[in-house]
Amino acid sequence: MALTLTAEEQTVAGGRDGTAIAMRIVTEAARLLGAPRLIPIASAHIDGALYHGDSGTLFAERLVEGGARAAVRSTLNVGGLDLMGCSKVRLEGHERAMARRMMDAYRTLGCEPSWTCAPYQAGHRPAFGTDVAWGESNAVVFCNSVLGARTNRYGDFLDIACAIAGRAPDYGLHRPENRLAEVVFDVSTLPRAFLGSEIAWPVLGSLFGREVGTAIGVVAGVEGHPGEDALKAFGAAAASSGAVGLFHIAGVTPEAPDVATALGGLPPPAVIRVTPDMVAAARAGLSTATAADRIDAVAIGSPHLSLAEFTALERLIAGRRLKVPLYACTGRHALAHLENDGRRKTLEAAGVTIVADTCVVVTPILPDLAGAVLMTNSGKFAHYAPGNTGYGVLYGSLADCVESAVTGRPVFSDLAAGELGDVATSTPNPSPQGGGGLERGSFPSPLRGGVRGGGTSAAIKNDVADEAETPSEILVSGAPATGESLILTAPISFWGGVDAKTGRIADVRHPQHGESIAGKVLFLPGTIGSSSASAVLLELVHNGHAPAALVLHEPDAILLLGLIVAREMGWKTPPAVKLDRGRFERFRGKRVTVDVQGTLTVSD
Repeated sequence: MALTLTAEEQTVAGGRDGTAIAMRIVTEAARLLGAPRLIPIASAHIDGALYHGDSGTLFAERLVEGGARAAVRSTLNVGGLDLMGCSKVRLEGHERAMARRMMDAYRTLGCEPSWTCAPYQAGHRPAFGTDVAWGESNAVVFCNSVLGARTNRYGDFLDIACAIAGRAPDYGLHRPENRLAEVVFDVSTLPRAFLGSEIAWPVLGSLFGREVGTAIGVVAGVEGHPGEDALKAFGAAAASSGAVGLFHIAGVTPEAPDVATALGGLPPPAVIRVTPDMVAAARAGLSTATAADRIDAVAIGSPHLSLAEFTALERLIAGRRLKVPLYACTGRHALAHLENDGRRKTLEAAGVTIVADTCVVVTPILPDLAGAVLMTNSGKFAHYAPGNTGYGVLYGSLADCVESAVTGRPVFSDLAAGELGDVATSTPNPSPQGGGGLERGSFPSPLRGGVRGGGTSAAIKNDVADEAETPSEILVSGAPATGESLILTAPISFWGGVDAKTGRIADVRHPQHGESIAGKVLFLPGTIGSSSASAVLLELVHNGHAPAALVLHEPDAILLLGLIVAREMGWKTPPAVKLDRGRFERFRGKRVTVDVQGTLTVSD
C-alpha cells in the first residue's frame, strides 16, 4: 500500500532543518512498513539517548543544530551516566564526554529528563486508546498491555523523529484489528503458590516471549490481578526473549475482560498449555553460570525498581550487612522519595548501591572482573547481562538475591519454586515445545506480516539451487556489496547480542556466539529483543564494522532504522534486502554479491 502524505507533511519533509530530518525518517519507516498514512501522536518515550558510540550523539546533535524540538510530551529512557551521583560509571575521557553530550542534546530537543526505563512509574501514563510513539521494549509492552494505549515497538531514532514530527506510521498496534490475540497461553495447571510468587512472572514472561515471538498472546488461568510490578516483569522478559509488543491477561489487562474478547470472538489458531516442566526449563535457561559457588554482585531493577519493590528489599535485608554489592537500579523519581524518607542512607549503609538515571547492563558500572558472576531477579537482566557485561548470570527470586548477597554465595530457597519443581519432576515426557507442539515464534505477526523462526523449505531450496542470480526486494538501498555469507541459525537481538564496537556476536546463548558479522553478507531469519538494535547497527556503520549487506526474511521495524539514519547522516550505508529464508541455504559458505537492484549472486 502506497504511503500518502498531506501537503503539510510533504512540505516539512522537503526542508533542510532538523524537523525535516525527523519527518523524512518517519516517512521512510512508514514506507518500509507499508503504512498508508501518518497519524498524530499524544506523547513519546525516547530510548535513543543511551550511549552506544559516537554515532548516536552525532545524530542527536544534528537534530539540535537544525533547530528541532519535540512537538509532544517526550520522556527519556536511561542514559549512559548516573547524573545523580549515586553510582560510579566507568566511562572515561572521550566516551564519557560523548555520553554527556548525547544526554544534553536530548534535553535541548525538549525532552523531559526522566531518565527511566519505567516512565509509567514516573507519571507518564497515556490514556487508554491513545496513539503514542514509545521506545524501550519493556515500556512499549507495558504501555500497550497494561495501560491500553497504542504504540508499536519504536526503535531508537524513530522515537525521537516521531516526537519531533508529532506523527507516527499508521500500522501494526495502532490499529484495533491488529491488537487481537492469536495465541492462548494457558497457565491454569500451574500451582497457585507459584503463580502468586514474585519469581513466577519473569520466568513466565521469558517462556511467553520464546513461544509466541512477535505474535500477540492472551494468558489464561490467572486468578486475580498480580500487581503492576509483576506485569512489568512479565512484559520486560517477554520483550527480551521474543519481540513481544502487546500481551493480554484474561480478567486482568484492559483489553481482555475474558479470553473470548481478547481473541475477538474467533477460535485461537494455537493454544500453548504451559506445564511445570516448561516453566522449570525456562527458569533454568535464565542462568548461564549454573556451576557457580560464589557470586560477585547482585543487580536488581530492570525495569527500574518501584517504591514497593524497595520496601520489599528493605524487609528482606532486615538490617543485615551485605557481603557482596547489591546494585538497585531506579529512576530519579523514586530516588527522591528514598532521600526524603531517609531510606537511601539506610540502604547504602547495608551495602546497597543505588543506581539512578541508568542501569548496570546498559553502561559500565560493574567491576571489570574475569569470570565474574551476577545474580538477579530480573528476566531482562538475565537475558542481556552476559553479552553486555561479560558476567555469568544466576537467576533467583528477590529473597534469593538478598540471601546470596548476605552470604556471598548462591542461595536458592524460594518455596514457590520448590513446589513447582516437585510438580515438574512428576510430569512425564513433556514435548520440547511445551505440550503445544509449537515451533518457537512460529506465529504470524501483524507488525511484520510474516512468520518467525522455523527451518528452510527443501522444495524452495531445490527450486533455486541452480539459479545464477537470485532476485530480492530492496528494503533500504545502498552501494553494491560483496562478502562472505553468514547465515544465522537463530534470531538475535543486536543490542545485547552484537558488540557495537567490533561486530562480534556477544550473546552467549546464541549458537553462533563469537562469530563476527563485520563485512559479511548477513542472512537474518528473524530478530528479537531490544529497541536499541537500530542504535547498534548505526554505530557499526559509523565505525566500519557493519555487515557488507543484510538479507532479511521480513522487514524489521527496528533494525533497519539504523540504515535509514546512517543514510540521512550521509554515511556509506550497506544495502538491506528481503528474501524468503527458505532460499538462504544456497548461499551458505559462499561469497555473495548484492547489487543495486537487490540481486544476489554467488561469487567464485
